Amino acid sequence: MRIPRRVTLSDIATAAGVSKATASKVLNHRGGTSDETRLRVESVMRELGYVAITRERAPADNRTVTAVFDNLVALYSLCVLGGLVDGAQALDVDLVTNVTDSKQGTDIVLNRAWVRRLAAKGHSGLIVVTTSIDAALVSACAQYGVPLVAVDAPNLVDASVVSIGSNHWSGGMDATRHLLELGHRRIGFLGGDAAIPGLRERLAGYREALAAAGVDYDPELVSETGMATAAAAVPGMLELADPPTAFFVTNDGDAMAVVRAVHQSGRRVPEDVSVVGYDDTYSIVASVTHLTTVHTPMHEIGKLALETVIGMAEGRRPISSRLQLATHLVPRESSIARA
Repeated sequence: MRIPRRVTLSDIATAAGVSKATASKVLNHRGGTSDETRLRVESVMRELGYVAITRERAPADNRTVTAVFDNLVALYSLCVLGGLVDGAQALDVDLVTNVTDSKQGTDIVLNRAWVRRLAAKGHSGLIVVTTSIDAALVSACAQYGVPLVAVDAPNLVDASVVSIGSNHWSGGMDATRHLLELGHRRIGFLGGDAAIPGLRERLAGYREALAAAGVDYDPELVSETGMATAAAAVPGMLELADPPTAFFVTNDGDAMAVVRAVHQSGRRVPEDVSVVGYDDTYSIVASVTHLTTVHTPMHEIGKLALETVIGMAEGRRPISSRLQLATHLVPRESSIARA
């Protein structure tokens, strides 16, 4: 006589379209799941005649987290990845990395079917780094019980999504205040993009620092055409009747390009024009002038994202749905007092 195979918790999770961790939470009456998900899992348990036994291994014994990046070329992404890896090693978590950029040979699409596959594999959570998160992805993660954490999303995300990043407003204010304290009053803001929340917050910090110092905001000194465009705005600003004596650039890559554009104009950095970058990703680059910049705790952001998504998978909510780590200014050679 053939003995039928016992229905396992993995079978329940697959049939219900949720992660094994979510099925376990329902089985053990823990929080962290929606009523709709709980009812669906309980229904599948009844239909399949599931009987829990103590020998079954807990989902925490084999935890897997998926991290999705828009690319792994930017130094920012690589620094965040380093933090994710450290967090995964500390918590004995398997980390799976995906990239959405088709130029890197991938066709990952963050849709409902993809999330369902993650849940069916028993993945404990999803971390999305510098990649847009739409309402459909949020809905799919909620439906299939996959905890979702956003890291520096380039779009506004639903308030229910836990997001982790740095305090862009404070960073923008510190960079601008540094230049003001050096005596600069004509300070250009380069590389912004009103569509990206973080860059919009850096501009707000810039404006707040100017206002606090009694310096009028001049839209002619502001470029919001986005990253990788800062250098193109430099020649026009330097030709103004009252040109800037300093630039605050919203990322280090653009800041290095701005330094080059200033030199090409016949001026010197920092003797004629000071430059401040953002993120502190190029601090080890051997350049003629070492860049003053705002340090973003990228490694810590990645580690915290991993710890947070695992906590959510185990039924613990973070203290806030929006976690912002502190930045700080790192003065180097590219900014000096105005002569």
